Amino acid sequence: MRLFCLIISLVTFIAGCSPAPSDTYIEYQQRLANVMEKRAATSTALTPFNAKHIARPSSKITLSMLELASLDHCTLMNTIASNNNQLGKVRVPSEQLKYALRFIKHVEICLNNSATKDAEIKNKLTTALNEKKRQLPSYFEQMVYNERELAKMSLLTSQEIDFEDHKVPLSKALEALSTLSKLQQLISQPNLNYWQHTDPNLITDALAKLNNNHAISRLITSARTQIMLNRVTTEWLNTINPSEQICQSNKNKQKAQILSNVFNRFYLSQLQGYQSKLTNMLQNASPALVILWQSDDAFSKLFDIEHSGSYYQQLKISAVEHVTWWQKFYKACKIQP
Repeated sequence: MRLFCLIISLVTFIAGCSPAPSDTYIEYQQRLANVMEKRAATSTALTPFNAKHIARPSSKITLSMLELASLDHCTLMNTIASNNNQLGKVRVPSEQLKYALRFIKHVEICLNNSATKDAEIKNKLTTALNEKKRQLPSYFEQMVYNERELAKMSLLTSQEIDFEDHKVPLSKALEALSTLSKLQQLISQPNLNYWQHTDPNLITDALAKLNNNHAISRLITSARTQIMLNRVTTEWLNTINPSEQICQSNKNKQKAQILSNVFNRFYLSQLQGYQSKLTNMLQNASPALVILWQSDDAFSKLFDIEHSGSYYQQLKISAVEHVTWWQKFYKACKIQP
């Protein structure tokens, strides 16, 4: 009985392990090579993105203990004190951004409080307020490139978006990216009343949706992989002249028919639809990524869907170029797909 259960478990495990899309593509390449009796197309390794590190903005304005004590009528005193304790000194970038937003809010409240009378302290607070507002984009940029949940999005992963939909994790990721990109646009406006338009807790909620969520990094890795596989396979196919090597005049067209079957079974039936799904995912995710990564011009262009070098455009173009070879093949061999 125990042996029977073990066998059933093993069969269930194996059945649940569907091949990755890149594995299907590699099999497609190998089947083509077998028919043509030549070496299969050679894949190339993807190049990791250069990791960017942004330093924490530093303040040139300081308040003494006596000056802080004179502000005990303001919540600002507690805000500053919590940031200066040991935990505050090791806060992750998102917490530093949230502190900057709270600081702006409480300084403005304190300056409008009738109990804040000392002219020198009010001048210091005004200077500190303007400094913090100028630094907000830098605090945000530091979070984008240094916060674990956001920094991992640009990393290559060993797992791909598979053939089945990943609607739930991708949907959560898109919600988070939308929230953060809107916040970034808001804090880039110099005259905005930040604390009335921004809620620091939204940052926490957005990062929570990205925690243990690898949808974006898998999407980028999958798109890059399919682009590379399309290109190397099309380049390999372009070394073949259908009229001379596959379907010479008055020759048996059996090889052409076998090639057509391989194309239909692997590319048309599986990979073409998968690449279309990736294209749609890129179209949905890219606008927010362009905003988040806007400080890196070369990097952000990879997600500008209007730019010819974007992954969105590269995937579409590489797919069209691949299918174009097959269209020439069918025309030369005079067979139906």
